[in-house]
This record gives sequence, structure tokens and C-alpha cells, in this order.
Amino acid sequence: MQKELQLFFEKQIEVFEQNFAKICESFDFDAIHDMRVAVKRLRAIMMLAEQLQPGFKSAETDIEIRELFRISGKIRDAQVQKNLLATYSEKSNINFSELATFLISFENKSIKKFNKYIHQNTASFFTGKIAIALPPIFANSEDPKIRSAIELLLQQLMETAGNLKSNQRHDEQLHEIRRKLKQCSYLLSVFEKGDKTLARKSKTLHELEKANDLLGEWHDHVVARALIFRFLSRKNENNFPGFSRYKILLTEINYRKQILYKEIVRFMESELGL
Repeated sequence: MQKELQLFFEKQIEVFEQNFAKICESFDFDAIHDMRVAVKRLRAIMMLAEQLQPGFKSAETDIEIRELFRISGKIRDAQVQKNLLATYSEKSNINFSELATFLISFENKSIKKFNKYIHQNTASFFTGKIAIALPPIFANSEDPKIRSAIELLLQQLMETAGNLKSNQRHDEQLHEIRRKLKQCSYLLSVFEKGDKTLARKSKTLHELEKANDLLGEWHDHVVARALIFRFLSRKNENNFPGFSRYKILLTEINYRKQILYKEIVRFMESELGL
């Protein structure tokens, strides 16, 4: 397991650096996506490293790469929200042209900020600290320790999912489930073929992953609400004639968001007995 973990880590560093170079040469949405996936996998490895070495704090190591992920995420948010708005516009037969223009501007500003940030730095600026900090942790972790750490992460994921029914902080719980679900999936994909115990756990996780589409759509509606409130921040019924249209849109988005929450809980109950 130790060897597989090291190889997986090195591969993600390589994928990140390759796509970073592509983006610097010519702005490329596919390369941005692939780079973001590599970052997600690296952050999953750092989450595991925190379990393997309790004194290790990823927040002190991945500051730069986390900021790059955040900035690039704004581009994706704009693209997803443009499609979501078009869907709601067609469904309600209401024109939201002002918000559509706002989203285009938001996307252009996000691309500009991303380009400026990425061209100010090199790939090693983002991966340097990680490349130094993680290999010694792997080297000092034998297979049983790695397996136990992964099992603990899976247990934490299941506990978080189980708390959905009793904890009223639903949004925070769903965000945490969405994050941990993907991170655990990345880690299990490294080991499940050669480890029967983790392969069985992976089967359970794959069932939970079926909720990922629901979680993704739920998250898109959370972002939609935030951007609409941002768009309406200096508008009201007196200075913006179209204000009532956006109150309707917010009502529809809130309704769908609540439906998705119920569907996610129902799915977890039926598949995992939570």
C-alpha cells in the first residue's frame, strides 16, 4: 500500500504540472478541469496524511494550491450557473436577461483573475511544499497503518451521513459529505484491487456515490442562491422593475434545493440504512 500511495501521489503531481503548462501556453477549459481533478486527489492524499501523522496540518501546506482551486472554481461556477439559469428560464417562461449578463461578466472577471494568478507563478509554487512534506509521511507509514487511516476516514464519512437526520445544520452536513465522499473514493481507487477488505468497503461507498449526482445538483442550487443574492444586493422593488421575477426564481431554486435534500436523505436511508 505504501508503494501504491507514493506512485499515486507522484502521478497527481505530474498531471497537475502537465495541465498547468497547457494552461500557461493557451487558456484551455479541459486542462483546467483536469488540473482541478488532480488537485482534488492531492487534497485527498493530504487528508490521509493528517490521519497518518496527527501533527501534520494540510492547511499549512496546501495554501497556494487551495487558492488556485478556489479561483478556478469561480470559472466553473459561472459556466454551471449559466446553464442552470437557462433551464429555469425555459421552465418558467420568464426572461432573466439581467442575471444572464451578470453571469457572463462574472465569468469573464473570473477568467481574467485566474489568468493573472496562474501566470504570476510556476507549477512548483503550488506543489513544492506538498512534494517535500508528504513523501516522508508515506515512508514512515506501514501498510496496516495506511489501511487503518483509510478505514477511519470512511467511518467519519458514514457518521457524518448518519447525522443528517438528527442535525439541523443540513447545508454544512451535505457539504462535508460531498467533500469526504469524493476524497474517500479517490483513496479507495488506489488500493481496492489489491485489498479484499477495502474492496468490500469500496462496494458500500460506490452505493453512496450514486447520491453524488444529487449532491452535485444540490450544491449548484446553493451557489445559485448566493450569486442571485449578490446580483440583487443593491436592487429592490423601487429601483429595479424586474425584482419580482427574481423573487420567483429564488422561490423555485429554494424549493428544488429542499427537494434534493429530501431525496439525498431518502437515498441514504434505503441504501445504507441510516
